[in-house]
Amino acid sequence: MSVRAKALSFPADKQSIRIAQISDPHLFADKGAEFLGLNPWDSFSAVLSELRYEPLDMVIASGDLSQDHSIEAYRHFADGVRGLGVPISALPGNHDAFDRMELGLEGSGVILDRRIILGRWQLLQLDSTVLGLPGGHLNHHRLEWLEAVLHHSSAYHTLIALHHHPLDTGCTWLDQHRLDNGAEFNALISGFDTVKGVIWGHVHQEMDERLDHIRMLAAPSTSIQFRPQCRDFTLDNLQPGYRLLTLNADGSIDTSINRLSGDRFQPDRTASGY
Repeated sequence: MSVRAKALSFPADKQSIRIAQISDPHLFADKGAEFLGLNPWDSFSAVLSELRYEPLDMVIASGDLSQDHSIEAYRHFADGVRGLGVPISALPGNHDAFDRMELGLEGSGVILDRRIILGRWQLLQLDSTVLGLPGGHLNHHRLEWLEAVLHHSSAYHTLIALHHHPLDTGCTWLDQHRLDNGAEFNALISGFDTVKGVIWGHVHQEMDERLDHIRMLAAPSTSIQFRPQCRDFTLDNLQPGYRLLTLNADGSIDTSINRLSGDRFQPDRTASGY
């Protein structure tokens, strides 16, 4: 079983890796287009402006880069993150078309590899999307690959990234579209002490839970936010944001959520879905 990986170079004595997780930009080919009352290119650009002041080693984009599946939207994404001056990795969400995503990001340097070595850590990027469905699933081949990599890479602390949530949010409408075999995924990763954290997007809200020894984390969107603990689709007036993660040499994770200040980005709170 191959466990080939892309390795990013860091100084040998580097004790921690500082990462920003951005998620769910929902960009359009038209930078002026609105998404439920909010301009996603403007909010994405505002988040990137904040990230330029963060001392980062890497940025992870956890899906739904595009809302309209356009190659141009992915090119806008690549143009935006290029100015951060650090490696960028990305994985698809349910609103992405992966073939167009690959074309749009071609030559940009955005990393789509499944396994990335980060000093004493490895990042495993899982595609949890199912064509034509909003919910997620990790098929047998992906779970088999994950288990094999974890068996063969015990020297590394592991951070896993995917788009769909493997734990319930408490939002009835949203939990219909979670990772449908999340229990199987959770049972698998719980058997490996080297798995220290799992991050995901999709839920447009922050989560910080524990699964045995594993930190389970969701990030806000760079566009619209979903109000927590709601039965029906409900938008929140919290500002767009991102998650910061520090991966420490001892396997611990320090993390926080940063949001844009003020109240510039307000969605259409009367929207009942999209």
